[in-house]
Amino acid sequence: MQTTQKVRKLLKNNIDHGMTWEALREELGRDVSPKELSRVLTTLTDEGKIELRKKSYYPVERGRLYEGVFKSSNRGFGFITADDTDIFIPARNVKGAMNGDEVIAKQVRGRGPGGKMVGQIIKISRRANKRIVGRFEKKDRYGIVVPANKRLPFEIIIPSKSELKAETGDVVVVEIDIWTQAHRRLQGHIIKIIGRENDPGVDIDTIIYDRELPTSFSERTLVEAAGVKAGITEAEINRRLDLRSLFTVTIDGIDAKDFDDAVSIKVDEAGYFHLWVHIADVAKYVAYNDPIDEDARLRGNSVYLPDRVLPMLPFELSNDICSLKPCVDRLAYSVFMKIDPKGEVRDYKIAETVINSDFRLTYEEVDVSLRDDNYSNETLAYLIKSLSLLSQVLAEKRLARGSLEFETTEPKIILDEKLWPVEIKVREGTPAMKIIEEAMILTNETVAEFMFKAEAPMLYRIHERPDPEALTTIGELLKELGYPIKSLEGAHARTFQALIDFSRSRPERLLVNSLLLRAMRQARYSAAYKGHFGLASEHYTHFTSPIRRYCDLMVHRLVKAKIKRESDTDAAVTIAKALGAVAEHCSNRERQAVSAEREAVDVKICQYMTKEVGGVFDGVISGVSSFGFFVELPNSAEGLVHIRNLKDDYYRFKANHLLLVGERTGKSFHLGQRVKVKLTNVSISKREVDFILAE
Repeated sequence: MQTTQKVRKLLKNNIDHGMTWEALREELGRDVSPKELSRVLTTLTDEGKIELRKKSYYPVERGRLYEGVFKSSNRGFGFITADDTDIFIPARNVKGAMNGDEVIAKQVRGRGPGGKMVGQIIKISRRANKRIVGRFEKKDRYGIVVPANKRLPFEIIIPSKSELKAETGDVVVVEIDIWTQAHRRLQGHIIKIIGRENDPGVDIDTIIYDRELPTSFSERTLVEAAGVKAGITEAEINRRLDLRSLFTVTIDGIDAKDFDDAVSIKVDEAGYFHLWVHIADVAKYVAYNDPIDEDARLRGNSVYLPDRVLPMLPFELSNDICSLKPCVDRLAYSVFMKIDPKGEVRDYKIAETVINSDFRLTYEEVDVSLRDDNYSNETLAYLIKSLSLLSQVLAEKRLARGSLEFETTEPKIILDEKLWPVEIKVREGTPAMKIIEEAMILTNETVAEFMFKAEAPMLYRIHERPDPEALTTIGELLKELGYPIKSLEGAHARTFQALIDFSRSRPERLLVNSLLLRAMRQARYSAAYKGHFGLASEHYTHFTSPIRRYCDLMVHRLVKAKIKRESDTDAAVTIAKALGAVAEHCSNRERQAVSAEREAVDVKICQYMTKEVGGVFDGVISGVSSFGFFVELPNSAEGLVHIRNLKDDYYRFKANHLLLVGERTGKSFHLGQRVKVKLTNVSISKREVDFILAE
């Protein structure tokens, strides 16, 4: 019998108490050398077949193993999701795993937050953080790097010979050489010095390097992009539907440089809307698996940061040749929809076209025109009024079927020439934004329905039902706040919208929106049709932004192949086979981009709030925990009132109700409560804002 089999048999026979290395050595006798025994034990441990607990080895029951990606908190604990099960990993059970690592965990006794299963990591299958970004600090004989990502609670030791002339206060990129749990430290060497921590732009550079966001294109891509010709041949125009005489406009934000979409509209005597939505025909210029396409696929999407944009496509394409700029001929992929007065699409057509946009409008201009009923010419007035009327019809129809319409705020950071924040503008949805939003939702639904009915290979945008456990918790909280609710589990989307509508006149309206949003699962891409819960849409995709989203570009290729009856060509078959991997990759890249964009905004908000230290503000409690409560200000800044600073009583945390209650006074702090706070401290590096209650 081989040593491996002997060891596993011995451990199985001693499953209750385990066996130490010495006990195994004694049982195996002289036939097995100490070196061979150690090798076998190490291999079996790495494979997750046995585990070491308090110097004794135990067999691991295979049926209780789970594989997933570890998501850590900045307090040491974390979660993994495996087989649609969320598993809580206490800090003591992390076993050296870091955020993003692929791990194998086993179930252990106990219950985690929300009744979740408790697990223990027994093997790290793949390290996600081979390179780490952080602040360098010089010590006597070595240096240390403190990771910028607070989900990585380890310091990295840098031997003096590996410092690359870094100085205290430099932000650096480190490559890990030695992984160890000893004193929660790793060892590595510096491969790049990004810059001084307070230099302009270094804060955003840190996030970019930490998220491994590409900042430059390959040489092959740049050469290929430079060779793309801007002109459109007569032959190309002749084979397309020529819509250059159709009155067309783009409507975007004032800062927009890449124009994905344009719109045209007419209303007939019967009240039917004839809507054209024109989308940049990026697929005409970017062939599948060419260098530009490979770089675009790597990125997955454009990333919009407060001080820069990381485009998915090179400038020549994103801001020029593909962009639907006014008064120039552009190739488009257009969707025509004939819509009845109730918002139903009665007919549609998808075609390759050539267009010439008449105007580049901004949301701000359209909003002013609608508000003041003041337009530069009659044709423009007709278009804007018709689009506005259609958007109202489409919104009413969408909401009636159960589509959710959350009320959220989006901070826009205004920077000075040194990239320092000087103003925070809170943007909310406007009529002009609704016009474009409704048109794009309808277009995406129409294209998805066409491909679904054709039974063609497709990339869908799906949104699954909310997490039942999260809904139970939120349901109890909403009852405490006096909302008319019985149970949210299994509820139709219309129930959620009714709660959102109920909150509109109440002070905690944004909080309620936020709570319900947290319960929602993340929308993602899938090659399999599964519907979209949030939009209450049977068929949905992303078709309308191929300049800045790779999945949209892939959808264009799939639709073209179907319409041209080329789905059985080698190129189309190759694309169809890749859809599952592309969907997963783009979903992951989207999450990375959203995370980077949020953190970049958080950094700038913290920078802005440093000049407000000592100020008193009105805010709303947005979160309650055992260590205090969070308060959100009208400008979207959020900070903590720590429980140690509530000196008028001893407060206990009631987890089931997310409530802090004073033992002596009965005074309480709950979600949605209005409070007045004083700003006492801001830590830019930790992304933390500290408040105390104002007198």
